[in-house]
Amino acid sequence: MLGFHETRTKLRYRNFFIATGQNSMDKAGRSTRKMAARRRSAGLTYLILGLGVAIALVVIASNPQALGVTSLGLLALIILVKIFSDLLTSRADRLFKAEKRAIRGARGEEAIEYILDSLGSNFVVLHDIECSYGNIDHIVLSQSNGVFLIETKAHGGKVEVVNERLLVNGKPPEKDFIAQAMRNVYWLKEKFNVAFGLNVWITPVIVFTNAFVPPTKPVKGVVIVNKKYLTNELCRGRSTVAAADLWQRREHIERLLTQITSQS
Repeated sequence: MLGFHETRTKLRYRNFFIATGQNSMDKAGRSTRKMAARRRSAGLTYLILGLGVAIALVVIASNPQALGVTSLGLLALIILVKIFSDLLTSRADRLFKAEKRAIRGARGEEAIEYILDSLGSNFVVLHDIECSYGNIDHIVLSQSNGVFLIETKAHGGKVEVVNERLLVNGKPPEKDFIAQAMRNVYWLKEKFNVAFGLNVWITPVIVFTNAFVPPTKPVKGVVIVNKKYLTNELCRGRSTVAAADLWQRREHIERLLTQITSQS
């Protein structure tokens, strides 16, 4: 539970962004839910197209002679419509499955948001930051332990590292999570360097909300944990002089990242 001072501090930051109209990073999972909505809309579009094609076929089949369609032509048309309809339906099905994955991912980000927003006043948390490679799920500034960049994954099953490769249920995931985290770290480091002239160490973290993650060493500097152990990792980060300087500029950092997101 947050104490009175900690709650007042978090409300001060929240009110600052509301007053300046810079509240676009306030909610985790925002961009992922937008992605899910786009996928659902596209899936419905494909279904409507398929329905339209089927209706057109019924109209033609009901009176092919009046439309100048021969029996052979009607048969060929039925085959073409069946192929086209199957393609549309298959595409819609893939989009609806992708929508479900996006919703699951958004729920995972929201679960991590709940954990991070429960941290004390020695932490500043930002959610859903747009960057050149998509978005960063969470950024945490710690007064004592430096800067963390967190990517949330909602996969189930078991996570393991074999020969410096991250595997989910014994297989490589759909994309390289380690490379994703490192790209975002380099992007964030460059932003801090350009804006403040600081070369800040940023600890990348991949947190799984559902999967079992046994204790494992970082891969290329990327920490991999289950959500139960996320707070422990944030409390044993790597503090540097540059990170301490960054903490003093935390309001400027929030403003910088909010402006970047609002312009994307």
